[in-house]
Amino acid sequence: MKSKTLKRNLVQTMTQHANRGKYLEDWIEQTNIVYNHKGLAVINKIPTPWKIQRNYSPYTKQYKISGAFPEKKSTVDFGGTASSQSIWFDVKATTHKTSFPLANIYGHQLEYLQKVAEQGGKAFVLIHFTLLKQTWLIWIDQLIKFIGESKRKSIPIDWFEANCEEVKKGTSVMLDYLPIVLRRNDERRG
Repeated sequence: MKSKTLKRNLVQTMTQHANRGKYLEDWIEQTNIVYNHKGLAVINKIPTPWKIQRNYSPYTKQYKISGAFPEKKSTVDFGGTASSQSIWFDVKATTHKTSFPLANIYGHQLEYLQKVAEQGGKAFVLIHFTLLKQTWLIWIDQLIKFIGESKRKSIPIDWFEANCEEVKKGTSVMLDYLPIVLRRNDERRG
């Protein structure tokens, strides 16, 4: 009995944690639909593979869903192409006012984005401060450098203000991130 309750609570906690930034993902999906409609980009949500657990009931002679959990680690939230450039990114939301906890970004996501950048793709994270109503674009190289040089467990908001570009609302889109991405000069191509 305890293991069933524990498993159900774990699935609920994971679902609640995973859905904290769902509204942000919805904003980006709507933005991507507009970009696609205007012929600016083809960028899609990358689905997380889920394993569905079913139990057979001999009384009803049917299977019922008893739980669900991520089958494996996902890559990042979004990926696609714009202006012949590969674009991959993750979106994160925080309710903190003064900093963004680095624990919200997983190691496999950092590795994936770093590999994208090494292949010449555009790789970044959009970080939304819910209470401040601000969204910042941080490039993967900036993020890796901050983690390597700082012993902090979070990135202060003033660091974002000094080092990142704020993503604003655009014409017919909630978060107009594409112009920032496309105008970045890739120093490696120099």
